[in-house]
Amino acid sequence: MEKIEIDLKNLKVEQLGFVYKDVEKQAKIFEELFNVPKFAIIPETTQVLKYRGKDSKVNTKIAISRQFNIQIELIQLIEGESVFKEFLDQGREGLHHISLFIEDIESYIEYFEKRGIEMIYSGSIGKRVYAFFDTEETLGMLLEVQETRKRKKKTS
Repeated sequence: MEKIEIDLKNLKVEQLGFVYKDVEKQAKIFEELFNVPKFAIIPETTQVLKYRGKDSKVNTKIAISRQFNIQIELIQLIEGESVFKEFLDQGREGLHHISLFIEDIESYIEYFEKRGIEMIYSGSIGKRVYAFFDTEETLGMLLEVQETRKRKKKTS
């Protein structure tokens, strides 16, 4: 087995991702009950993503804040087949995933897949590329890795 060079020792959880049926209602609860700074509500966004190997058109509404130096992401699924729909269809709401901000996402995908941990959801928003791994049985939640791609320098 070829050894893939990635360093898991120095990574830290950068984001907690929650899935709720109503992010605006939940954002108010976080703000009032836990004194989380006001959430930025991102308008509905529709994207075509990879979900369990197939293209899926997904529409979400997201709210973002920070607490304890960790990004808090609240996700509301509007429509589409996704890891968020799976979660809600199980009658669940709440903590859905933890996310690590990394470099070289392809190495992480290869690392986890060689260990039998399947990438089940992936996509991009602007320069940010992300992948979710099926760690439900081992962690009790999903693991996401995110990479912000650097701009390629123009060569003259």
